[in-house]
Amino acid sequence: METKLYFRMLQRGWWIILSTALVAVTAALITSYFTIPLYRATTRFILSPSAAFVSGGNNVLTSLATLDKRSIITTYAEVLNSPRIQRETFNLLQYDQSDLKDYSFNAIVLPDTNIIEFVVEGPDPEIAALLANSIGQRAVEYVQTLYQVYDLSQLDPAMTPTSPTSPQPVRDSGVALVVGLAIGVMLALVRDLLQTPIVNFMKQRELDEVSLALNRAAFDQKLSEAAFGSVSDFSLCMVHLEGLGDFIHDLPQTTLQTILRHVNQILKNQLRGNDLVGRWSELDFAVLLSETRGDAAMYTMGRVRTALSVPIKVDISGEDLYLNPLIGIAEYRVGDTSESLVKNLQWALEMAKNNSNGTHLLRATEPI
Repeated sequence: METKLYFRMLQRGWWIILSTALVAVTAALITSYFTIPLYRATTRFILSPSAAFVSGGNNVLTSLATLDKRSIITTYAEVLNSPRIQRETFNLLQYDQSDLKDYSFNAIVLPDTNIIEFVVEGPDPEIAALLANSIGQRAVEYVQTLYQVYDLSQLDPAMTPTSPTSPQPVRDSGVALVVGLAIGVMLALVRDLLQTPIVNFMKQRELDEVSLALNRAAFDQKLSEAAFGSVSDFSLCMVHLEGLGDFIHDLPQTTLQTILRHVNQILKNQLRGNDLVGRWSELDFAVLLSETRGDAAMYTMGRVRTALSVPIKVDISGEDLYLNPLIGIAEYRVGDTSESLVKNLQWALEMAKNNSNGTHLLRATEPI
């Protein structure tokens, strides 16, 4: 059930998901177009006991045991990362340090090995490879003067890279698409979750708390929109609960609430989904039958009166309560305002009180 609910949320917010994904992909492509390509050159070094220094088996074992201490190989890696070693290499290559500000240098120890990987990344692939090999060679020369027990030797020289590591438009667009879709899904869900309480709150403000029909202000607004709108075929009806008049002030609030909500539910059951029901006053419910002329409204409200004529069992006394509904109907006349419609409706309701069937229709052609 929850899965279907979330799926419907995503369906409602499909445009948010699509827009976010397109924005993300477009941003990635634009960024890739304007970003300077960076090339990565990588060289590897291996640290091992020096064959010239170690002469006996015990010395070999001792050297190997010491080499297992990660502090030794980490020290050699930091030599490669040393700004001093890098500056000396720049001077040997006759490069100014400011010319290489776009290059980055990083030496890392590969896990569970005695191998150091030295990476140089920059905008020129040939210079990146040259710097990787040259700085590595300078570091080898330097550590040989410090530690004679171990040898640091180049295992894999850096090769000139042929393709940039970044940007990669295809890869970056794919990642942007996934991220954009994920963000879009999140935004669509958050939007729906935030909007639902607001919509429900606004709907609650339009309802009468006792009957759950539209309150008077909300119904007046709907009536004004219908009167000044383009739809001219509608009828305004009033249901007066004559039989409730003697008890409305004596019944407990919970019992009255049950009765009025029962009336509201009967009205909705007998009407169409686009018809409106509102509580007009203590004993009156107003009904707006959209796209319904007088004769059809008379037939519909006849069914309503029959349904409301069934007695209701009162909880506290167990007695039957007869609502004795009286119904007035005013057919919309061209030029009617909401005020004139209400005036016509009140006249029709007064006439209904004198009719044997308890219903009266004021047609558009009938003079008042």
